[in-house]
Parts: sequence; C-alpha cells; structure tokens
Amino acid sequence: MQPNFGSDIWATLFEPLDETTQAIITADINKIVNYDPRLAITEINVTKQNNGFLIQMNISYVPTDETATILLNFDRNSQTLTTGASNPITGALIG
Repeated sequence: MQPNFGSDIWATLFEPLDETTQAIITADINKIVNYDPRLAITEINVTKQNNGFLIQMNISYVPTDETATILLNFDRNSQTLTTGASNPITGALIG
C-alpha cells in the first residue's frame, strides 16, 4: 500500500472554493499526473458548481502530442464524482 498515492481533492469538497482551495486542488492534480512522464497538463480550471465544483483539465500525451479535455464533477450532496472527456487520448487515459 502506498499512503502518499491518491488524491486529497475529496478533503476540499466542503471548503469554500477560494484561491487557496483552488491552489490545493491544482497542486494535487499536478502531483498525480506527474507520476506518468508521458503526460503533461496544459491547463487546469476549477469552477464552483451548485453542489460542489468542476475541474476541467487539458492533458497532452507527450509521445504523440495528442490532447484531451478531462472533466471531473465533484458533487458534495451525493458525494460522487462524474467524469467526461472530449478528444480522449486512445489508451492513455481511458481504457
């Protein structure tokens, strides 16, 4: 088991989405994506939603320079995460 692997984003779900919380979320995403040297984040946007927040990130698959936009919608009421992607990188992020 690797106690330092995973995300701290769930811990921020009930915090106000201010600059500090956005910085924590962005740093956490960068930490996770940087585990795979084939991936590079080109943009991360965190926006408030009615019951949580939405993370939109643009990721590039470095060997082929393919890009994808990944959407992560965290809902505090149902405590669920829904995902979506446009232009998914074949095999790199979505199996």
